[in-house]
Amino acid sequence: MANPFQYISRKDNGDKMIIFEKGPLVFVFNFHTYNSYSDYRVGCLYPGEYVMVGSSDEAEYGGFRNAIKNPEQTFYSEDFEHDGRPRSFLAYAPSRTVTIYAPKNFDKDVWSTMAWSCY
Repeated sequence: MANPFQYISRKDNGDKMIIFEKGPLVFVFNFHTYNSYSDYRVGCLYPGEYVMVGSSDEAEYGGFRNAIKNPEQTFYSEDFEHDGRPRSFLAYAPSRTVTIYAPKNFDKDVWSTMAWSCY
C-alpha cells in the first residue's frame, strides 16, 4: 500500500467497472449486479504475461469460482493502447467481483527503483 505509483484508467458508470493500477498490480472491479464481461479490455503498463493473483470470486470469500487464481492461466498484454495505457489485455470480469493481476515475471526490486526515480 505504500507504493507511490497509482493510476485509475477506467471509471465506467454504464458497465459499473473501475480499473486501476497500484504498483505493478492491476485491479479490476465489476460492481454490476448481474452483468459479467468476457474478454473485457484492461489497460496496463507492462509488456508480457499477467497472472491473476487475487479474486473475490474464490470459494473462501463466498464466490462462485468463475474467476479463480491459476498460475497456469496467463493473460498476454498487447501493444494496444487502451484507456490511456500503452498496453492492454483481455480479462473475464464476473459480476460483483474484484480480480487482481500482476506481471508474471516481475522483478520487485527493479520496479521499486523505477518508481522512485519518477519522483
